Amino acid sequence: MPSNIDKKIVVSQHFLATIIGKRIFELGGNAFDAIIATSAAVSLLLPHTSGLGGDAFLLASTPEGIIAYNASGWAPKRLNVERFSNYRDPRTILVPGLVDLWHFIVSNNYNKLPLEEILKQPISLASNGYYIGRELANAISRSRSSINDSDWHILFGSKEYGDLVFYPKLAEILKKVAKDPRSFYEGEISENLVVELKKKGLEHFEVEDFKEFRGEKVKPIKSTYKDYELFELPPNSQGITTLELLKMIELDNLNDRYQFFDEERVKRHVELTKLAYSDRDTYITDPKFADVPVDKLLSVSYLRDKIRSSSSRNIRAELSGDTTFLIAADEANMVALIQSLFYPFGSGVVVNDIVFNNRGFSFTQGVNKPEGRKRPLHTLSILYADNTKEQLIIGCAGGYLRPQIHAEVFEYYVDYKKEIDQAVYAPRFMLTDEEGLISEQAIGNAKQVTYPSPSVGIVQAVKRKREVYIGVSDIRAEGLAL
Repeated sequence: MPSNIDKKIVVSQHFLATIIGKRIFELGGNAFDAIIATSAAVSLLLPHTSGLGGDAFLLASTPEGIIAYNASGWAPKRLNVERFSNYRDPRTILVPGLVDLWHFIVSNNYNKLPLEEILKQPISLASNGYYIGRELANAISRSRSSINDSDWHILFGSKEYGDLVFYPKLAEILKKVAKDPRSFYEGEISENLVVELKKKGLEHFEVEDFKEFRGEKVKPIKSTYKDYELFELPPNSQGITTLELLKMIELDNLNDRYQFFDEERVKRHVELTKLAYSDRDTYITDPKFADVPVDKLLSVSYLRDKIRSSSSRNIRAELSGDTTFLIAADEANMVALIQSLFYPFGSGVVVNDIVFNNRGFSFTQGVNKPEGRKRPLHTLSILYADNTKEQLIIGCAGGYLRPQIHAEVFEYYVDYKKEIDQAVYAPRFMLTDEEGLISEQAIGNAKQVTYPSPSVGIVQAVKRKREVYIGVSDIRAEGLAL
């Protein structure tokens, strides 16, 4: 079921992860319990997208308000590089933050069940294995020639669709994490990871890079779109780019004048996208290392002036990022979590069945240059919208395209009056830096891609109206809403 309606719901990019998450409700758990179980399951089932070697963000609507948490990883303290030219460069590995996010949930008692109970099914999945689905099989096939790491090739290199894969070393790590999530960063697990990373040439990694790592609870940034209040993750996330883009679309009255695929509308949409992305590439970085003028970038006066200008700057809008997004909701909470390695299989480096990220490849120059203990401009973000009558959460796999994907789905829903499932399934177009404009529907000079295509993002969404949820999993992947 790509869409479903229920009073409790789980949505993810893999059907089995959704089932594992939904079972948590039957055990008496809440949405926070379900999101951890789903997160762990997705880490195993879609290891090219995310996992214990990657990072994550959380945005949740709860009785105490909107909660946001940044578990994006930082660079090792001794990192010394001006820029990266190869996305598989092992030096792009940052300290992973996903397990820290799980720790944030349980240490603040947002969960109801013990973590050992929550992770029981994912641990069984890692120990006993599963049969590789089409999405993972395709990712393995596309990645073989670009990955040199021998441990990756032992684990995945010969695998094809329908083959059995299991992770015995990762199962043992998960058992320890289930007892204490901080054990991933302090003690035997991290010490062993650092030893093995050093063997792979990463001499700049130290145990302290793990031991001293903490994510942080952050304040969501806000904007409006018509009668909706919008929330996004603050910098170093690119969430502000979504808010800028949507506000400029509103100020320009773009959607009041044209049909969605009208050629003039698409052209103007692309121009506004370039303006929003130009600000992202100029300003967004780790706010601990440089001032990010959030209030200025979201001010109506600034954006009114901006839509009168134009941008010829080259923007970063690559097609090759990979992520996964998941949502769990119960009577009181809507919990959204996005987790990633960045590119498919990240750096390609595997240690103890853990695939490590290449998030450092998101460092560029200027305020976003690589520095020790710094977080780069981050592609992960989550859109939450509230007009008091209903609430929406929209997220996706999409890398640098994410602000466009969030905006288009939201525009379909608000301005073109599609229900949330229709808004997710509808054809999209994307401005990219590799292919120019691509589109699932014929339009002007755009390169047409076959509908439905994951190249325009894989969206998961939930709508709450009164006491019922509509959950939607994109038909562009093998997910499930349940």
